[in-house]
Amino acid sequence: MVHACDCAHPQQLTIPPTQQTPAMATTFSQATPQTAPPPLSRRITALARDVADIVRDHLELAALEAQRAAISLAKVLSAAVVVSILVVTAWLSFVASAIVWATDEGVSWPVALIVAGIANLVLAAGAVFWMRAQLGDWAFPATRRQLQRTADDVTEDA
Repeated sequence: MVHACDCAHPQQLTIPPTQQTPAMATTFSQATPQTAPPPLSRRITALARDVADIVRDHLELAALEAQRAAISLAKVLSAAVVVSILVVTAWLSFVASAIVWATDEGVSWPVALIVAGIANLVLAAGAVFWMRAQLGDWAFPATRRQLQRTADDVTEDA
């Protein structure tokens, strides 16, 4: 049916299948009716399941990393023990060498040993004072101050 204007109307327009593009085929011939979105309860359930899966994945990752860190810590501590043994051995060698040198210079063995012992005690005392200075950081002073402020704020609000 052709009108006087000699134009094709949408009801009469047909495109041969060989000239259709995939977009045209989807748009014109295979268009599917839109389905209703899933109910809210199903969407909330899916969201809760997804959140639980993410939390579980994060906890599993943290557990695996903690295990890996523990193994690494054990290796480092083992190496620290070996290094400590080597350092102590080297220190004893230096002290023994100093004692032998002192006795070769005419100092008696008892005096050389006493001087070496006093030198070791002085160095140990210095290390103890340094360690005591480090103990202040173990008490979490900033965290304790912040917790005290929070407790004071709660008390004032009540």
